[in-house]
Parts: sequence; structure tokens; C-alpha cells
Amino acid sequence: MTKEENRTAGESEEDVAVVLIGHGSKLPYNRDVLEELRRRMETRGIFKAVKVAFMQLNSPSIEETLRTLAKDGMKNIVALPVFLADGAHTTEDIPEKLKVTFEGAWAEIGRDVNIVYGKPIGVDERIVDILLDRIKEAKEGE
Repeated sequence: MTKEENRTAGESEEDVAVVLIGHGSKLPYNRDVLEELRRRMETRGIFKAVKVAFMQLNSPSIEETLRTLAKDGMKNIVALPVFLADGAHTTEDIPEKLKVTFEGAWAEIGRDVNIVYGKPIGVDERIVDILLDRIKEAKEGE
């Protein structure tokens, strides 16, 4: 979908930055996957900025990415955990790093910055389709 199609579909979020949050890993593939997801989301032209951040082991950290976006003048940020399901990291550790308040402002980067925290991927028919594709690929590779 082009940027213009997104706009006419009411999906344009040009004043919003998205932070894709990964766990982090010693293995480079983990970072590569998150960077590729970022790149693909960015090419859709829906958001003003799409960045990655890592909870641990990789950089930039969540805090570094938020500070950079705030310094760049972003006032609306969606922090999205790229995790399959809720767990201690998504319900405790990441929110603590975000320091989400009831107003949605992160005190350290300013009251005028609105941070919204999204949910992990969860159960979704689109994920079932991907799993079915992976099963088919595995069987064909026998």
C-alpha cells in the first residue's frame, strides 16, 4: 500500500513514531529480524519514524531510542513489544523502562511526549497462516 493509499484509508500516522522493542540476543539473527521488520514497516510510509530498541544485550536500549526520538521532536510514540505473548518482560520489565504514567508521559523526556504501550503479537489468524506455511515448508524439506 502506498503512502497515499494509507492516507486515504485513514491510516496515516505521520506525527507518530513507532519503537519496535525486542528482547535482545547474543545471536545477530535476533537483531537482524527486528531491523528487517522495522525496514518493512518504514517502507509503508505510515509513520514518521520507525525505530528499534532492545530490552537487553543489544543497543540501542529502550531509553536511548526514546530520548533520541524526543530530541528529534517526536511528541507521539508507540512502544510496541515484538514478543509473541505476555510475560514478565512485557508486563513488568518493559513498562518499568518506559516509566509509563497514567498521562502517558515519560517524565525523563518531558510531559509533552505521549508514549503509548502496545500489546505483544498474541493469538491471531494471521499467525496461524504463518505457522501453516512453516509446516508446509518443513514437510517439503523432508
